[in-house]
Parts: sequence; structure tokens; C-alpha cells
Amino acid sequence: MTLSSLFESHSIKTTMDPAARRRACVAFRAKLRRDTGANLTAAACEELLGGSFAWRGQQISLHSDPGRFYTCLAEKIAGRTVQRLDLGFPVYEKVAWWCFREAAEVHQHPVGMNRLADCLLSGRGVTEDQAQAVVWFQKASDLGDTAAKTNLGGFLMNGNPRAGLVKDAARGFGLLCEAVELGCGQALLKVASCYLDGLGVEKDAVHGVSLLRQAVEQEDAMQGHAQMQLSDCYANGDGVEPDTVQAALWCRRAAKGGHAGAIRNLPLILKCDFCGSTPARQLCDRCEKVRYCGRQCQLAHWNRAVNTHKGHCRRLV
Repeated sequence: MTLSSLFESHSIKTTMDPAARRRACVAFRAKLRRDTGANLTAAACEELLGGSFAWRGQQISLHSDPGRFYTCLAEKIAGRTVQRLDLGFPVYEKVAWWCFREAAEVHQHPVGMNRLADCLLSGRGVTEDQAQAVVWFQKASDLGDTAAKTNLGGFLMNGNPRAGLVKDAARGFGLLCEAVELGCGQALLKVASCYLDGLGVEKDAVHGVSLLRQAVEQEDAMQGHAQMQLSDCYANGDGVEPDTVQAALWCRRAAKGGHAGAIRNLPLILKCDFCGSTPARQLCDRCEKVRYCGRQCQLAHWNRAVNTHKGHCRRLV
């Protein structure tokens, strides 16, 4: 499959005047060839620039919103790149990077800036440059992009020597909180981790768990991570009473959603609290929060001299 056939396969509406589209096509094709080496056909360029994308119920065209148009175009190309990396089409990545750069540099679009920073961070379509990536994350963050605030906040929490970024946990936490206020689920999960670990804010594991409960209700890409983190809190007694039943429940939900870590950890969570054997399917008859592989282990755990379950069970009940 060529770039031309990929683009020509899109069923997108033509919104530009034919003469204007041809003029834009000539400039677009020349700049793209100069910067990336991609040699698109005139027909492919015309179809790209004359099309439109649906965004929040509106049709976005090059004429109506060029910054968002180039960002949408790049994301469509990048999506195809991910699917076809095994077929060896690195030129797709270059074209996607170029469109993100056009959105960021020429049209000052914050989402395009954030996505351009992603390209620079990973080296997709362009030489990796983490310092420049941070510059674009900062610009996008200043313009209110929630993803950029989250990315920059995450960098600041730990610092990034390769990008010349000094650790500033307090500032990073502030950016993450701004992103949460703007409705970013990923930022909410990071803020919960900050409270659980005491990064950039005074440690408050109980509040961290309450934020995780909010995060698991959000049906987004981070839901599985939130479910797994909540499972860990129940398993370790971090912000809540230890509860192997709840730990297994949230780990099972994360595993069902495809979270790789949850799939690996689920057998370990379903272990006997006394002997460590798996799977342990019997619960304590009284508190129903501690797991055993059989009656013998339950009695032994209840009656042993140290770390007995007897006193713990009363507290749980």
C-alpha cells in the first residue's frame, strides 16, 4: 500500500474551492517533500487538504480551523502507522510528525504542540530530543492543554536529566491538579499516587484511596491502572484495612480489562494468608476478608502464638 492509496481510501467531504485547493496542494506537497522526503501525488494532497474531520459535532476543515485540522490529520496518519509498523512504512511517521509540527509551529494549536512533544520524546518520525519535547509540553500547558499539563507535571515529579529538567515535585503536583480540574482522568490517577506516596504534597493515603475510587469510575484508558492500584492498596493496607477479597475483586476487574500487571498478579493475590499456597478459595468464616486454602490453615492461623488472626479478625468484623 502506498501513501497515496492510504489517503485516497478516506471517505471525507470536499469543502474547499477547487482552485484554492490546488494552490494549497502545491505548497503543501513541496514543503512535505522538502522536510520529510515523502513524495505524495497531487491527487492525494488535494484529497487531504480538501477534506474535513468531525469534532464535537462540527466539521473541521483546513479553512475553518487549520490547527485542529492538521492535528486530526496527523492523528489519523499516526493511527495507521501503529497498525503497519511491521510492514516498514517509516515515512508515515515522518508525515504525521510534520503535520503535528505544522499545527504547533504555524497555527499554535495546543493539542498539536502536545502531540509534537510526544513525537520528539519517543523519536517517532523525527530525531529524539527530550529537551525540545519539554519546551513544547510547556507551551501547550500554558495554553491550557490538559494532556500537556499531565505530561509536564509527571516529568517534574521525578525530574528528567536528559531533558535538563530539575525535579520540582510541588510544581508538578500543581500542574497535575490543574489537569484534574479540567477533567483529565490520567492526571487524577497521578494525583492519587502523589497522596499515597507523599510526593509534592503531605502524604494522605486515605485521601489517595478516595481519589482512586473516583478514578475507577471513569471509563477511559486509565481505568485498568486505577483498578490495579486500588487492588494494591487493599492488598497492602495502604489507606484502607487490608482486605484480600477487595484486592482480588479489583485485580480481577483490571485483568478482565486486559491490564497485563493484573493478569500476572491475580494468582498471587488469591493466595493463602497462612501458607502462601495458590489458589486459596476459602474465606475466614467470621470476617470473610482473609483467604485460606483450607480449614487446616484457617485453624492454624487463628491459634498460632504470634501474628494470630484472632485479634485482627475482631477488628475487621
